[in-house]
Amino acid sequence: MGETVEKFGFAAKYKSVGELFSTEILPIVDAISRLGVAADGFASAANSVSHINITEQHQIKELLELVFNIRRSAEDLQCLLDKRLCAAIKTVESGVYDIKNIKEATEEQENKTNP
Repeated sequence: MGETVEKFGFAAKYKSVGELFSTEILPIVDAISRLGVAADGFASAANSVSHINITEQHQIKELLELVFNIRRSAEDLQCLLDKRLCAAIKTVESGVYDIKNIKEATEEQENKTNP
C-alpha cells in the first residue's frame, strides 16, 4: 500500500476523492475560466477601440498582447490540469481511496511514528 501512496504523490495526502478534486483540480478549472473571461474582455476592448479614429495603434497592440499573454497562461494551466487529472484518476482507479487501503495506510503511518 505504501508504494501505491507514494507513486501518486500529491493525491495520496487527501482523505477522499472529493477533497482531492476540490483542492487540486477545481482551483485550476476556476483560474482557466477566469482567464477566459478576462481575455474575452480585453479582446472586446481592443475591438471597440479599433473603431475609434483618434485611437493610437499602440493601445490596440497592448490590449491584444494582454490577450495573447492570458492565452499562454491558460495553456500552461491546462497542461498542469491535464497532469493532475491524470494522476488523480489513476489514484482513484488504483484503489487508494478504498476503505481497506486507507485503514492500512493509517496503521502503517502510526507504526512508523510509534515504533
